[in-house]
Amino acid sequence: MKRTLKTIFIALSILIIFALNAYGLSYEASNHYELENVIIEQMGRYNPDFNIKYTGSLDNIEEVLKNMVAKDIYLKSNISEVHWDLSGTKNISYINVKISYIITSEERIEADKKIEEILTDIIKPYMNDHEKVMAVHDYIISNGKYDENKLYYSDYDLLMEGSSVCNGYALLTYNMLSKLNIPVKLISGTGGGEAHIWNMVKLGDYWFHLDTTWDDPQPDIGTISYSYYMLTEKEITKDHTIDEIQDIPKSNKKYYDYLKELSFDKLLVETGLDMYDENNSAKNESELTSILKRKISYHPLRISVRFDKSISQDSINSAMSKLLMNDYIFQIDYSPIVSDNTGEWNILNLYIKYKETPEKITLDFSKNVYNTATEVKFNVYALYGNKKVNITNDVLIYPYDSNKLNILKGTLKFKEPGNYNLLFEYQGLRETISVTGLNSNAFNYITNEKPDNYVNVKVYDQYIDFSTINQWPFIENGRTMVPLRAVFEVLNCNVKWEEASKSAVVEYGATKIIIPANSTTAYINGKASSLDVPAKIVNDRIMIPLRFVSEAIEKTVIWDDAERTVLIY
Repeated sequence: MKRTLKTIFIALSILIIFALNAYGLSYEASNHYELENVIIEQMGRYNPDFNIKYTGSLDNIEEVLKNMVAKDIYLKSNISEVHWDLSGTKNISYINVKISYIITSEERIEADKKIEEILTDIIKPYMNDHEKVMAVHDYIISNGKYDENKLYYSDYDLLMEGSSVCNGYALLTYNMLSKLNIPVKLISGTGGGEAHIWNMVKLGDYWFHLDTTWDDPQPDIGTISYSYYMLTEKEITKDHTIDEIQDIPKSNKKYYDYLKELSFDKLLVETGLDMYDENNSAKNESELTSILKRKISYHPLRISVRFDKSISQDSINSAMSKLLMNDYIFQIDYSPIVSDNTGEWNILNLYIKYKETPEKITLDFSKNVYNTATEVKFNVYALYGNKKVNITNDVLIYPYDSNKLNILKGTLKFKEPGNYNLLFEYQGLRETISVTGLNSNAFNYITNEKPDNYVNVKVYDQYIDFSTINQWPFIENGRTMVPLRAVFEVLNCNVKWEEASKSAVVEYGATKIIIPANSTTAYINGKASSLDVPAKIVNDRIMIPLRFVSEAIEKTVIWDDAERTVLIY
């Protein structure tokens, strides 16, 4: 984007005194630091015309003013022209600043409102920051088109007109991620030898380069590329240069390595970075054919494969042609072959179109909460109008923590208790489910060891065995008192006892409950709450009112009088 910085400087030897009212001065500055703050603050408010009474040094003032405008790359990216007039005496100067912005303050408000609406739609509660960045990246590319005529420059244009140059792509990426509280920067430089702007994003402890403009294929064929997604400085500077005036963070962590460390298999597949896995890297035509055959079985919209540079175009064409032998495939497109990040392999990106696409996919689980000892059976179906097709063996499944459960082709088994989000994908359609595995050790109900006047506790239709700790629940003043740890660890709460304060502490997600012994006051996230019956220590066990804590972590509690059983869901 072309920018003009024009300065009109009147020699200080010529004394031109302007009355205060003539300029309508509202701001004052006595040094370069204060001057900078005033200018940047007004730029942030999209103020097009403002005046400053300046009593500081005039040494190199013209250069100082230029640097101030260029210092904040976000503000600079929102400006098309800056003009300033400097006049006054040796001791008191008057600076009039006129700025032309690429959008108005009203358009900024409108754009921010639109961004909030988009984020509400595309960001789901189960997403981590990696998935949020990807959702933003995919939205921008799917809904934006590069403006070849260079008429549109802002994120407002990209949102409202669906088109912009790189400035709009980078600004929209910046503003969307900022609203998600994900650290993000604007980076200026060149791309392919032309002036360019893109982003850096911080995930965990690491910064990565992200160029949404260059990930939007030209011409726009409705596909999403990840060639410039989460790159190191070494990777981005293969065809980008970074302006030297910028102080940018180090970026040397390969995103593939980071996702592998985190066991984020889903993201590896979605970004195509799984091609760096050894089993997705083809050394010859036979291996390439085998990899493509395996990947197409999941009916993806996109396949990324890495292959040895010695494999000829004829061999590549032969491997791709074998995919067309599947009668459910309508068409296969592929993007130009490029080198991978190592420079030692080539990358093949395929885009698949199917003869028939389902309206939706549905999941058939018997329930959402299971004993960890249970082997869970399920089915997945694709719906085509009135036709229902079992796709359990073909659907792609993403467990969010593959280290803690096994899931494959209709069977799920828990390795550890916990709450897990699962995503199923088929031909670009996605469906999610949350499942919970509860500690199997808690559910061995021993009937012959129940005391007289016993109270049962059932969690998700399974009894808790209290005989192992020799302390059963009891009723006091109409309230069921239960051993804290025995019940709430089953519900995947973190439970501990603070000896100094004689208090039980229950943590469940963002909820923290503190229950002092022998007190009628408990605390939920620091807020005091009354108890009908105080917690008490019995047989070295902290006994607490079950309903209070269960409802504090948003569980449903029901009393079955006939069975003398508390039901928790």
